[in-house]
Amino acid sequence: MIKINKSDSIIDIIIKINHLKDEKVVLDFPFGHPILHNYTSLRILKNNCKKRELIIITSDITAKKIGKKVGITYSLVQKKDLLEYNYTFSEYLKYLTQNYLNDGKNFILNNRYNKDILSYRKKIKNKKSRIGYFLFGLIISILLLIFIFYFAVNKTYVYITPEITIKTRAKNLTFKELKEGSTVINGDIIKLNKISKLIYLTNTFGTSGVNEDEISRSSGEVIFTNELFEKIRLIAHTRVQTQEGLIYTIGSSIDIPPAIKNSSGSLIPGTKKATITAQIYDTQGKIIGKRGNIKKGVNLDLPGLKVNSDKIYAKTIHQITGGNNNFEKIVSKDDLINAKNILESQLKSSALEQLKNEVSLKNKNNNITYSILGIDNIITYDQLNISGSEEIKPGDKIDNFKLSGTIRVTSYTYNNQLVLTKLKNTIKDNLLDEIEKILFVDNSSLRIADVLNSSQFPFTVKASAEVEVFFIHNFLSETNNYVDKLKHTIAGMDKDEAVNILLNNSKISNVRIETRPFFIKKISNIPNNIIFKVVEK
Repeated sequence: MIKINKSDSIIDIIIKINHLKDEKVVLDFPFGHPILHNYTSLRILKNNCKKRELIIITSDITAKKIGKKVGITYSLVQKKDLLEYNYTFSEYLKYLTQNYLNDGKNFILNNRYNKDILSYRKKIKNKKSRIGYFLFGLIISILLLIFIFYFAVNKTYVYITPEITIKTRAKNLTFKELKEGSTVINGDIIKLNKISKLIYLTNTFGTSGVNEDEISRSSGEVIFTNELFEKIRLIAHTRVQTQEGLIYTIGSSIDIPPAIKNSSGSLIPGTKKATITAQIYDTQGKIIGKRGNIKKGVNLDLPGLKVNSDKIYAKTIHQITGGNNNFEKIVSKDDLINAKNILESQLKSSALEQLKNEVSLKNKNNNITYSILGIDNIITYDQLNISGSEEIKPGDKIDNFKLSGTIRVTSYTYNNQLVLTKLKNTIKDNLLDEIEKILFVDNSSLRIADVLNSSQFPFTVKASAEVEVFFIHNFLSETNNYVDKLKHTIAGMDKDEAVNILLNNSKISNVRIETRPFFIKKISNIPNNIIFKVVEK
């Protein structure tokens, strides 16, 4: 047996146990020793005894409830000098019998007191238990709240608008004229239907010629100024013009004296008067007529002067007069040729427009989608006939004349919806699903281009059908880990920094980031809590 003093620490007790050679370790603790009520210390003592039985002798009846949990045997005594291990079995039995009789007597005599003590202890125990349960539950709740907040509540939503890429997709198809009711077996053959339209058109054309002998031209006097120190000679018919483009010529050659300096050093330019006469047409080819009557003080330049044009110029001394619009228009040599060319162009344009309108009306009435095969040399024109020019000749004094004409346009139509369907199927078959996604196909951009070859009887043309397709990056593809890379890139960043990084990505057009709760300013550190959403334009 080891006697434990009140001052012995757990280390002192362990040292004593290690020096003890008995099969059982018996420790005699004084009443109130702190180790008796310390679960951890009792467990250390028990473990240090290894396989030997640990027996604690104490008069503290509340101590055994703690130690029994770790397998410690207790011997409780009222008097520490009467120990089971100090007497024979018969003597110790006599002691216990007497002790039980005294306990029974005390129980009967002090029943009320004992009840009060037991009730008090029960209340204390229940109160401590409730406080313990409350603290335990509170800690668990706080930990659970932190867990839920970190892993469930803290979310980052990244709304991205993908950058749109426009690409041209094409498919080679054979367009072939087939008999009515024929069935197309080959999937790359598109049936053609021949159509034609004959139209008639009349138009009025103005004459551009004038009888120059009947035109009255403006004339008047101007003064020429020379700021150069040399004489300037202007020959007859030298042109001068206004800022508005009105052209005049001088009647005869003149010499403009040079400029000189007076005694004070001031420049005195040389001057010379001359008479000018307006021309029939201005710089725009329009008849000058009455417009040539310009006011006094109007400046005129010399358009033929390449250098020092600001040093030599003219100014009207009086108002220029004499011009009028009393002239007759006549048919010029080019009027008939130009009118025929214009009418032919108008006939072709109108014929094709009427043919398109006819196809559109047929589509609407029959609920079909046919278009004209708009390829060079496929749309043909014939039976051109222009009449009305037989009785008109150059020099005729008329303001306008009429021409009439007919023309026939011939082309082919095809089912553009069928072509679009074949194109879209080809586009989908060649689509890289894990990388790109079709935003939409611009049906209005369908065109037939790049003719590869053509033949007649029956009319056949092999050409490339093209359409514009709008693509975006497929951010939400299950097999594409591109979004995961972006999540790991921006995890833990400030929102502004993350936005700048994402906007530098060529596949992203715009970015908006929301964090929840709202007061969190950083992206979640957990990639799984970063949720990407695609906002399509």
